[in-house]
Amino acid sequence: MTQPGDRNDPVEEVTRLLKSAAGPVNPMVLLVGPPLSGITRSMYEAVQSCLPHGRLYRLTAADLAARPDLPSLFSGDGPYVLWLDGLTPADLVLLGRGILDQVLPRALVLASIDTFWADRVLRDSSAATAPARTVLLEYANRITVPFTLTPRERSWLREMGYPVSKGIAESLVGGENLIKHYRRGARSNPDGHRLVQAVVDVRRCGVHRPLHEDELQSLWEAQGRCDDSLHAFRRALDWASSIPEGATTGLLFRARGGESDAWRVLGYAAGADNGDHGHKARPLDDGAWKRTREVFADVDDQYALGIAAHLHGRADTARLALTHTVQVSAPEHPLAAAADDALRSLEAEGSV
Repeated sequence: MTQPGDRNDPVEEVTRLLKSAAGPVNPMVLLVGPPLSGITRSMYEAVQSCLPHGRLYRLTAADLAARPDLPSLFSGDGPYVLWLDGLTPADLVLLGRGILDQVLPRALVLASIDTFWADRVLRDSSAATAPARTVLLEYANRITVPFTLTPRERSWLREMGYPVSKGIAESLVGGENLIKHYRRGARSNPDGHRLVQAVVDVRRCGVHRPLHEDELQSLWEAQGRCDDSLHAFRRALDWASSIPEGATTGLLFRARGGESDAWRVLGYAAGADNGDHGHKARPLDDGAWKRTREVFADVDDQYALGIAAHLHGRADTARLALTHTVQVSAPEHPLAAAADDALRSLEAEGSV
């Protein structure tokens, strides 16, 4: 198993693991790194190299948990590759509660997680997150994707006309220029800055999925924006999604390569607010947790919020979110059982 800190080329490591796969159980390969470290590129290059005819599925752990007959997803001709991008701690818990046991005999699993979340899960000692630690320590072949550029990558970026910055994926989108744009927005466009900050905080609170425009507007209104709110919201969204000089995307951008109606926030901005790459960490205040809990009432979001809140030491938010998940979910829904078990574990440990 490649452990964090290894400097081997991640594409070569993933390729080696995929080529060595031989039943009855396939490997799970977990790519770990900060946002914009080139994780997705590494995955695609490795799959194209050794499984060009494989059937690649892009799903979420919640998608898998909701399927009544998960093995039927992989009933045709393979090989199958399941790509789980941007795992949350709650996703890891779900995977460790029997999902991987159903998938790995039938498909190779490639996944990614931010270093920030992986470290938080590994530092935790509660029974509530024990399935997540089992995934990290026993199921996953963890490969660290190095952020720093190699000399070859620096030369290639210069030849292609891209700005050479900290990492290759970060350079390709102009990550540091976007962070400067984000920071300067506090003065130049405070409404847009507040919108981006609110969406960044939703991700930092454990909800990683794309957000629909009405959800963005609800976040906006939850901050107390009431005067001319619709027009002000539209202006804020226009600024947040604009592409500044030296970048190739906005801080908010359409999901699925621009084909979706839902919006994603630049993960690199969330990493910067978490303290990645020498940036000053911004505290997650009470308002951020409260807004996320009140605006995102869906059971998937509440479960993700509950697990993330526990890892941040936010016991009250964890209890409220997990209790909501149990009460609103159908009794047979996997999230109901997962949330109930987590809640019972935390109550027994005195953590909520």
